Amino acid sequence: MLDNYLMETELEYRCECGATKSGQRSSFATLPRVLVLHLKRFRYTPTFQLEKIHDPVDLQRELVVSSGQDGACYSLISTINHIGTTARSGHYICDGVDPDVGPVDLTDRWFTYNDTVVTQTSGVNVCNQRQRSSYILFYRRQPED
Repeated sequence: MLDNYLMETELEYRCECGATKSGQRSSFATLPRVLVLHLKRFRYTPTFQLEKIHDPVDLQRELVVSSGQDGACYSLISTINHIGTTARSGHYICDGVDPDVGPVDLTDRWFTYNDTVVTQTSGVNVCNQRQRSSYILFYRRQPED
């Protein structure tokens, strides 16, 4: 998921030396305890209309991330989702791992929070059902052995 974001991007420009190409690469200087990923789920059309992006995203339960100093494994712990067909209307719901479960979750017990209605689900269901609606993903850094 992060590989595409962190790969080198070719930039075209004209500098004083006459060169027209360069590259840019993003990386993490240090790794946080909680990694928050915001997926861009809207765009403006050529006529400046706001449009929702429904493209599926492969929600990965585990992410391996490296920085200049170290590497770490992260586990998906929550998603925020926009349920609706347009960028201007819809409803927000949240999925989260059971807070009573430790870092190693053998039960795969999650909850969906929809206003006052809370239902039990699983991480597998969340990753399958939220591919087109999730726009904020929360990953917690796993403890090192």
